[in-house]
Amino acid sequence: MTELSLPPDKPMHEEHPELMHYTTADGLNGIVSSKTLWATHAGFLNDSEEVIGFFSNRLGMILKPELQRHVPESLEQCLAEFLAAFRKAQEQTQDHYVTSFCTACDEWVSQNGLLSQWRGYGQDGGYAIVFDTKGLDSLLRNDAGHYHDSEETLVFGDVQYDEGVEGLSFVRDKQILNHLQSVRDSFAECLKGEGPWEDYKAFDSVAVLSTFWKHRGFNEEREVRIVIGEPSPKTQRELANEVTTPFRKIYAFARDGIAVPCIHLFEDQELETLPIRRIIVGPHLDKEKRRKAVEILLKNHGIDADVMVSATPFRGR
Repeated sequence: MTELSLPPDKPMHEEHPELMHYTTADGLNGIVSSKTLWATHAGFLNDSEEVIGFFSNRLGMILKPELQRHVPESLEQCLAEFLAAFRKAQEQTQDHYVTSFCTACDEWVSQNGLLSQWRGYGQDGGYAIVFDTKGLDSLLRNDAGHYHDSEETLVFGDVQYDEGVEGLSFVRDKQILNHLQSVRDSFAECLKGEGPWEDYKAFDSVAVLSTFWKHRGFNEEREVRIVIGEPSPKTQRELANEVTTPFRKIYAFARDGIAVPCIHLFEDQELETLPIRRIIVGPHLDKEKRRKAVEILLKNHGIDADVMVSATPFRGR
């Protein structure tokens, strides 16, 4: 089996002390007042290659070393069959929900935000909520204890941007590398006949990896994700009489005529506030008025955080 080289174990909050979540005025008000973050079903995210790109471009590269070692004579046929089986299993057994953040590459971005994000999320101004990463991590750990299998299906890590190169040397997130190793090891067992394909142990790892892989065109965002796996409705029905802890509630919000599935993180923790460090008001003609409105919003909800105005010279609307 091919062993991947693991980097030193480094907590998320040391790697990224702050995380930035870009949103609209309605989104800001909803997050502050509800003390929750919404995680959107991975099948409804903005990247057209989300999940699909991993199966099309990267999973075969991950599995190929083991195929070359064990069944080189029918490499392409075996690979196509296995990829189809992985995709089918991922779609049928587990749904994944995603909350996204950006990290700042320098002090300017930390204080003023990314222009690409203001263009994408804030045509009418937009806001960046800057969270304390250590505080978020603590809330996630508390959240995990409330729901079925949550500790095993929750990942808080760096998105991997597919650079179109052979190998996996560009992957630095230890959690992601552990999932990659699990996929390869279980795959090798099946190829050597040590276990039936139906008992493949790493389907969940494949599903997690598919939500952490993005096209290199999004690299500027330096994205960090919270990804939560939740059994599909069919699987939940099958497990209904066996589980002792609840499944997460599934909500929906309207977007472009579609009821988009989502879950509400931290909704059962009865929080006083979320770990917000500051709010950045995006570029807009009325940005000073908007700053005042945000200061009042935070004060009304007992949040002691700075409110800043981006100096990026973009007018918005």
